Order: sequence, then structure tokens, then C-alpha cells
Amino acid sequence: FDGEQFSIGREIDESGKLNIVWPTRQLGNVCLATTSLRISETPYALAVEVARGTVCRLRNQTSEWQRVGLRLPDKFYPMAEDALCQLLRALTTGNDPDKQLTHAQQAIDLALEASVLLCNTFAAQSLEARRQSEGRLATLLGVELLPAMSLSPYQDALQKTFNLLCIGADYGTVESASGKADFEPFDRQLDWAGRVNKKICVGPLVDFRPGGLPQWMVLLDQGFESVLQGACEFARTTVERYRGRVHIWNAAAGLNVPSEMDWSDEEVLRMAVSLIETIRRADDRCPVLLTIDQPWSEYLRDKADGISPLHFADALIRADLGLSGLALDFNMDAWPGGSFPRDPVEINRLIDRWSMLGLPLMVILNSPTDSQPDTGTGHSVASGGDNSDTVDRQSTPPDRVSAWRTTSDRAGNITPDSIVRLLLAKPSVHAIIWNKMVVQDSSSRGLWDQAGKAKPLLNSMAALRKVLLH
Repeated sequence: FDGEQFSIGREIDESGKLNIVWPTRQLGNVCLATTSLRISETPYALAVEVARGTVCRLRNQTSEWQRVGLRLPDKFYPMAEDALCQLLRALTTGNDPDKQLTHAQQAIDLALEASVLLCNTFAAQSLEARRQSEGRLATLLGVELLPAMSLSPYQDALQKTFNLLCIGADYGTVESASGKADFEPFDRQLDWAGRVNKKICVGPLVDFRPGGLPQWMVLLDQGFESVLQGACEFARTTVERYRGRVHIWNAAAGLNVPSEMDWSDEEVLRMAVSLIETIRRADDRCPVLLTIDQPWSEYLRDKADGISPLHFADALIRADLGLSGLALDFNMDAWPGGSFPRDPVEINRLIDRWSMLGLPLMVILNSPTDSQPDTGTGHSVASGGDNSDTVDRQSTPPDRVSAWRTTSDRAGNITPDSIVRLLLAKPSVHAIIWNKMVVQDSSSRGLWDQAGKAKPLLNSMAALRKVLLH
């Protein structure tokens, strides 16, 4: 970005889509995409291309769902038509950059408002159809428990709201000191979860994300072979300890993203294969999953030669190791280490894309639960030279803004519970886990605040469980 124009150069001479965090009226700063852009010496008007991509995704998804019988409310059509009209005005006012930007932004805002209404309508009708044909859904709705916290104040709500409890007995937490494993907090959690007849997921057993491995291992700068041996030994010990009491094993997280260990692609795949095989040998009955971090591939922005999430998962599936499913970590609206906020059409498209691999999906959700969108301080749009619009990136990072709300589920709002409903409507999603139980810092990510007061999202989840799930 040279102050007037945003330029992208690549080694390959072919078209591509640009994904960029963009300010919007209803959703705050959200990651949007252009359509496929060919190589061009003439600058594109960035706002216009983002608007074109947003309207295009809306129209394509609408057409796809209408073909399978989706009935849309009357107010949807003028909203979608207005978005298209604003895009056409932006395309025909290139001689006036300010007016062009105004129309493009209005097209984006209208298209996103229509997209939320579209996805809310799809979720409602799809859930009703599934309930009529299947009765109560077998989908698991869960939460990750905190190992160092007493569950006593939360037990009633946990029993009422969730049919799955996730216990994070990972290598770094259990064995914080070399050779000294402390399973006691997790033993208590498993005992309680068993007494109240909850399904139990344990893991990820090994967390390769920054800070996830035992500190002594990082400080001693252990090589790959030592980490491999230690991780597999820990996985075997844990599985043998809890075998017969656990319903799902989550083998590992953080393998597909760059880590502090700086392993090669071959070493990463070998680690994943070894962990899955170790768990399978220790327990050949329970499903084994593996977590995919940043499933939208944000990390490839800074490491273009890394393994893409889909290719990583596909390689493991083709190896025929007995992998039972994939856990997609939607660590939304957090950077670095998470995913940029997305609109519901893009969330739906991602689930459909991963469903093509043919394995059941677990979605791990995490986002701010009480923030309001910020449409003015995250990334400001400025009109650049040569009729091109640019984005000022020297501003508040995206982890300070939110594309989520806990207000009522109106047409123009995207709420955490509306995303849960959308995921429940997808047959390929077999489990949904909220992985922040209690707010522990200023990020507002949790179902209870620091004083122990339940957030509105918890009540919404309890209502969904009562009406839809076992």
C-alpha cells in the first residue's frame, strides 16, 4: 500500500480472489471476498469488487437454496434487489470516486443484511424439516470445562444445557513439569460427567499451538523425535487411563498451522499419523478426531508454503488411519491464532466445503459474547487515486471488534445462537462445542462472566437443547 494504491504481486500469472476485513453497518468488521479477479495493469476499485463479491455470494446461495425448496419471506426480495441496484450504480459512477464508494458500501451493507435473513430462514426451515423426519436431533451440543475451576456453581446449568462435555486433558496442562503428570482435576470432571450421564470428549490430547506443549519441553528445545515419542506416550497413557469412560477422543490441535517447533510438512503429517495410530491401538472402539485450526487458511497469508487445511485433512483421510471425524476450530474474531469474523453465508459455504470430505464434523466455537459491532474504528475505507479504493490497515486490529451479538435474532443481526442454529441445520455437523466456559480476561469470551452470571447465549443454548436435542 503506497498511500494511494494497494498492489498485490504473486509468482503465478493467474486470477485470484482477495479476502479482506471490511467495515459494515450491521456486522462490524467482517472478512469479505471479491469475485475472481484477473491480472490487470489497470487498478480495480476495491470497494466495488468487494461489493460485487458480496452480492454474488448472496445471489448464488439464494438460488441454490431455492432449488431445494427454501421459502423466503417477502421482505427478503426488496432487500436483495436494492443490494444489486446499489452495485449497478457503483459500477456506472466510476467518474465520481466518492459517489462510487457510497453506492458500493450500501451494496455491501444491504447484501449482508439480506444474507443474515437468508441464513436465518434456511436454519429455521431446515431444522423444522429435520425435526419432523428425525424427531429430536442426535447432534451433540457441548462446552469445554475449565480444569482448575470448581464446577459446583455451574452444574445445574451444565446439565440442563449440554449433552456433551469436553475435558481438555492435554499434554501441556497435565504434565507441566517434566515427568510429573497430574490427572486429578480431570479425574474429578470425568467422574461428575459420568454420574450425570453426559457424553464425554477428551482432548485435544496434544496441543501444538503456541504455549500448548509442556514448558519444560520447549525450554529444553526438544527435537522432533523426542516430542513425537513424548506426545505418543502421553496419548497412550491418557487413553488407557480413561478407556471405557470416554465417547470421543480429540487427538491433537495446532498441527496444520505454523508452530514454534518449525517442523517440515512431512514431520507434521508423521506426528498426526503417529498420534492417531497410538490412540487407535489403545482404544479401537471410540471415534478419533483431529482439530483443524483456522479452516479459512488465514495462516497461509504469512506462510504461503504451508499446508492448506483441506490438503492436510485430505492426506490424513487418504492414509486410512481410522480417523472418524474432523474438528473445525472457529476461533472467531481473534487474531493472531484465530479466524477473522465471517458472515453466515460464508460460514455455510465453509461447512459445505468440508462436508465434501465425507467425515462427520465437530465445530468448536469461540467468540465475544457481549460486544457490539464497531463499524468505525477497525479498518477505515479511503478513496485512492486512479478510482481505486484502499483499506487503511494501520488501525485497531480485528481482535478488538466483534461480528457477533447476543441481541434478538432480527434480520440484520448475526448472533452466536443464530450461528449455532445454522450449524445444527447442517446434517454433516455432528457436534458443536463452545470452548470458553467462563470469561477470564477482557475479551468477553465465555458463557458466564467473571462474577459467575450467565450470559444470554447460555439461555439460548438451553432453549435449543430443550426443543431440538436429546
